[in-house]
Amino acid sequence: MRRLAIVCALALSVLCSAAPASAESFQSGSLKVDVYGTAGKPALIFIPGLTCGPWEWTREIARYSPAYRVYAITLPGFDGAPGVSTPLFTTVEADFWNLLETRGIQKPALIGHSIGGTLAIALAEQHPDRLRSAIAVDGLPIFPGMDFMNAPQRSAMAAQTAAMIAATPQAQFAASQKRTLPYMVTSPKDVDAIANAAANTDPAVAAQWVKEDLLLDLRPGLKSAAVPILEIAPFDPQLDPFGPGKFADPAAKQRYYESLLAGAPQAKVQVIQPSRHFIMYDRPAALDAALDAALR
Repeated sequence: MRRLAIVCALALSVLCSAAPASAESFQSGSLKVDVYGTAGKPALIFIPGLTCGPWEWTREIARYSPAYRVYAITLPGFDGAPGVSTPLFTTVEADFWNLLETRGIQKPALIGHSIGGTLAIALAEQHPDRLRSAIAVDGLPIFPGMDFMNAPQRSAMAAQTAAMIAATPQAQFAASQKRTLPYMVTSPKDVDAIANAAANTDPAVAAQWVKEDLLLDLRPGLKSAAVPILEIAPFDPQLDPFGPGKFADPAAKQRYYESLLAGAPQAKVQVIQPSRHFIMYDRPAALDAALDAALR
């Protein structure tokens, strides 16, 4: 049940202060895109995590839009956006490259949280020449723990977890998140806000995203990801020593994350503590510093 709780809550995030007014909003294939900042500035693309919309990056959008042309993506099925046919990762990846082509977006830096971070790594493998860098906030080339399972075990875990999420009635989705989010964010008062914001998602679509994520293993293609990759990992001394990985200290967690990214030529791992999965809320100043350094 604990693993299920972590999987279900993966990539949910927090409502922050109001974002600046978007300069433009449009649909690009399966992707809803909100644009901020001034045309002609370097491009920065934010990819939210599971069940989230751009609201999870509100603070960062406001912070970076003066210096960047910011594109905030909503993935299909999340935050009220319509779902699309499967496979989801393949569809979104194709639509992402089409977005860059049709809008003339040159060498963007990608910042993704959780499943959005996994997508950033996947895109870095496919066309590194079209990207500036990829920053993954607790998103990895393989879901943590799946690397210890064989193919049948992973398939069974993915099917079971997806079925349980899909069976959650829409009206009960927020309540289900409130039971799992304490593993993901520190402040109790934020659990309600996060759950209520994330409830605007179809559980069946969320289940399919989780299923594909649990089955995904990008490690064989990491050697092609020839751009700088920064993995920002959280460590919480109240949870990590007792969780699935049982990381005794930040160094142990860093070594594990580095092992999962070992094939990438320019990958680095930075641990921020004390923080849970939602680093952008638990430690916003530390995340700012890490993002600033990576973008420089």
